[in-house]
Amino acid sequence: MNNNYYHIFNYKTINDSVYGNIGLSKIEVELLDTRAMQRLRRIRQMGFSSYVFPDGEHSRFAHSLGVLYIMGRFCDVLYRNNEISLEDVQLLRIAALLHDVGHYPFSHLCETVYSYIDAKNNSILENEPFRTISLLSDLSNHIKRKTVDHEHLGANVIIYDKQINDILKANNIDAELVGKIITGEIGVHNNSIVYVQLMHSSLDADRMDYLLRDSSQAGVVFGSVDFNYIINNIKKVKYQLNNDNNNQYEIIAINSKAQHAVEHFLMARYFHYSQTVLHKTSLAFEAVAKTLLYKMISEEKDEFYISFDNLVKSIGSDKFYHFTDDFMWTKLKAYAKKSEDKLVKILWRTLAERKKPIIILYEKDIVLKRKSKAEKQSINDPDFFLLKWILERHHKEISEKCGIDMEQIGFCTSTVNIESLPSFMKIEECNDLGEESLRDAIKLINKENKVSFLASDTTSLINKMVDYSAVSLVVFVVDPDQKIEKGKIKDVILSMIK
Repeated sequence: MNNNYYHIFNYKTINDSVYGNIGLSKIEVELLDTRAMQRLRRIRQMGFSSYVFPDGEHSRFAHSLGVLYIMGRFCDVLYRNNEISLEDVQLLRIAALLHDVGHYPFSHLCETVYSYIDAKNNSILENEPFRTISLLSDLSNHIKRKTVDHEHLGANVIIYDKQINDILKANNIDAELVGKIITGEIGVHNNSIVYVQLMHSSLDADRMDYLLRDSSQAGVVFGSVDFNYIINNIKKVKYQLNNDNNNQYEIIAINSKAQHAVEHFLMARYFHYSQTVLHKTSLAFEAVAKTLLYKMISEEKDEFYISFDNLVKSIGSDKFYHFTDDFMWTKLKAYAKKSEDKLVKILWRTLAERKKPIIILYEKDIVLKRKSKAEKQSINDPDFFLLKWILERHHKEISEKCGIDMEQIGFCTSTVNIESLPSFMKIEECNDLGEESLRDAIKLINKENKVSFLASDTTSLINKMVDYSAVSLVVFVVDPDQKIEKGKIKDVILSMIK
């Protein structure tokens, strides 16, 4: 690696609690000092997980620096091996630094609220069969719309924020291309998917940093993975599908000798999600926050934050730069104080005073989810799905039998997959690697330069696990006075299953 490369990306160093010194280029320092990036100091990385893991209060700003560091390490290896150019390195590092610049307050839960609002505005929810469930449950089980996620908001920030755009223009960097790397759009119609894999896949810079950083801050040990060994064994390879010159891709693959380290990473991430990110109490608190946010946004109809489109219009203004956790707390407090809605008062007390929602049921199961067309689908425990079915269709009946306001009872489900592809998917059978799940999947390359999916490698533990999903279901009641009888509600629900 030449000295010029070293000096470019060590113009300034910042000390980090996870990695030590992080080197920055002059452009990266300028981007860090923009108001849009400084806004991330006031958005917590882990949302309401800090209500369960008290030390998990680090910011999206710190995480952004961590992703830049990991991306820099990826790029160092690829550049040293003459597999990417200096321009590629600069572009990827900037995309890594800016990848969360459009993040909503309260981590991902606020993003879900705006997705729900967008779905309602576009009449997407009208024909769904379960609109009789509580808002607590409806929001918690809503499938997010990618078009309004933080990555798409971030792509708009990069284009429309004058400070960021001027810095990129002055350095001949395409703002729209940076945005597409962040959203994962580049690579779908481009024969090089290297950018997307490094920024947006099962083994990317974002996932690596949040596993290390969030685990460390939360006080759990799931981040103890050999990242150095994984990073030092990445390669850019050309892969040609079906001997077709029109289907030749540049992809990132991992040397098969590092397979065990990659498997450890996937397992660690699986446990981090199931035990930390999707902790039952965190999920219940987040359901409360989503419901309160949605009611406030819907009722106040503030021109600034009523919709995703209005947020985009506000980019570059003081209002957008103040769109942080603190802003939302202040708005929620004022809204709850003046509201005469009993539910709003209950939800606010639950959050502001950390009155833990009462967990009625917590069910976990391993479900056989993915099979080839030639095989029959099977489910391990039909009772799990029966419980979900009852909660969806008999929500009101449960509340009436228990004598509890229907809107105080909520449930949420979560699913964790260990990898994006099933075991039966073979790379040589694919006609296109542009599809998201194919693009995101981890690829191995062996001594004979043969490329394969990790998920389909029969020598891998992951191969035995990818067809299974870990699903969980939490039923909870919001009652800050803690007077509701937990056993009665549980008995009513279980009697319906029997």
